[in-house]
Amino acid sequence: MPGTVHGLLEKWAREKPGAIALCDDRRELTYLRWLNASLKIAARLEEAGCDEDHVVGCVAGRNVFLPCIFTAVSMLGARFVSMNPDWPPHERQRVFGRWSRRLVASADPEYSPLPGEITVKIDEDVLSGNEKPSRKVNVTEDREFYMNVTSASTGQAKIAPITHAQLLANTMGVVKTLGLSGDDVHTSLFGVYGHPHELFMRGLYLGGRTLLTERRFPRDLLRVISDKGVTVIMALPPQLVTLSQLWNRSDCDLSGVRMAEAGGMYVSDVMMEGFIRKTGVELVQVWGSTETAGVVLVGQSGKQGFDRVVDGYEVRLLDPDGEPVESEGTGELWISGPGVVERYQGDRPQTEESFRDGWYRTGDIFRYWNGKYFFLGRRGGLIKVSGMKVYPLEVELAILRHPAVTDVCVVGSDHPTRGEIHSAYVVLKPGMEMDVAEMRSFLREHLDEYKIPKLVNFVRGLPRTANGKIDRNAVGTREMAPDYRSELLRLDVELVKLLNQRAELMLMIGGGFDPAWVDEQVENAMGHNAGPISDSSIRDIMRFIISELGKK
Repeated sequence: MPGTVHGLLEKWAREKPGAIALCDDRRELTYLRWLNASLKIAARLEEAGCDEDHVVGCVAGRNVFLPCIFTAVSMLGARFVSMNPDWPPHERQRVFGRWSRRLVASADPEYSPLPGEITVKIDEDVLSGNEKPSRKVNVTEDREFYMNVTSASTGQAKIAPITHAQLLANTMGVVKTLGLSGDDVHTSLFGVYGHPHELFMRGLYLGGRTLLTERRFPRDLLRVISDKGVTVIMALPPQLVTLSQLWNRSDCDLSGVRMAEAGGMYVSDVMMEGFIRKTGVELVQVWGSTETAGVVLVGQSGKQGFDRVVDGYEVRLLDPDGEPVESEGTGELWISGPGVVERYQGDRPQTEESFRDGWYRTGDIFRYWNGKYFFLGRRGGLIKVSGMKVYPLEVELAILRHPAVTDVCVVGSDHPTRGEIHSAYVVLKPGMEMDVAEMRSFLREHLDEYKIPKLVNFVRGLPRTANGKIDRNAVGTREMAPDYRSELLRLDVELVKLLNQRAELMLMIGGGFDPAWVDEQVENAMGHNAGPISDSSIRDIMRFIISELGKK
């Protein structure tokens, strides 16, 4: 197997030039066209002055231009970093401005360069022609190529330089552990600003096909998954929940989907059971990090905990004294393996803290029990209340058991006498009400008294990072405004039942109301499309229903 990312592309372009490699919402590229497009992009970057000392910031969506830029940068021996155009200028400067020799490859026509920033525009023209760079660079597998930016969900974003060998080792291990093959058609709904390689590397490694789509609405996503014959989906748990609600639509054939991977955040028992029941598709939870070049732990379909370590990796738990947890117990997860990076770019203190003798200290606390690893929370997220350990995730899971709760985050804060106290920020389902006393009474059925939050705050929404994770650093400092449209049109089974049961009441709104409108409106709601009825009219209808029910 070739030792570089572009070497893989060249291999498949020789062996199966006419096979479809990439497709998005508008285009299909064979392996040969992918190679030719990357060569043309590489030539344009070279013309702009790019060489082995440059870092290339990529601005692209979930479309074929993203992997084409990725492999073009690989050909030049330069370094790739995915850039979020919505980063404020100071954050863009902090992440990207650390390199003096840099330029941007942008497939976004609305991208606004910073003053003095060299930008190479990437458009449809690169998908035709046979332009090539003037020189061929000898790129070795140990070349640091992929500058992956951490999500910053646990602090300030850091940059982990990943070599070709590390990236390919992780991809090979994941493919083997999950049992993927060249016949699979892959799609990932993850964002392009954190772990962008997850969107296309498995398909490239296997010589298979990858779908990249910017569709956001569930109905549209399922149609394109059906049309392109996707067999493996990687997504955040909330995305999979939303898709499962519409899985049995008559206009989609999803029988080819055989596996879904849930990563990026905790996956509850209820979520897994509901997804499998509605779809009949295997659902496995995965855990990985920027520093390990991707997924390291894999669970069984429909089961809590991780019982498989990705091929080639080794994990261990260490207690607070640095001693190994030999059998069942709790400790911090450490990882070694061919995909583990060696450092953080330009951050010596964090490097010395996190990387030791070939091992990466994750900062995540796991419990090993009955042959499985169970995630408990972040080392820094551990809250000591009057000397007693409280893991936020345990408290959050208990709060989420309440049928009125849709989202929650538990954080700690300093206290003059207790050392720390923990506070819960709770988002209720639309139309639900609850007070602090009711929540605390409910939690007494599920938690020890010292684990019950001293402060319970009911908020309209929780701040999130660009990758969809809760931004714990911002929780309690800023509150998200509610999205009234999504609240009214959310996939809420109880709301659907209410609409159907009370359709006759809506006869009172105007003459000649057709009850079939309910089914039509539910279909529109499930596609996140307001349809012909305005949001204000829907709100008026809901207020009327609630008021009528109150009179019963």
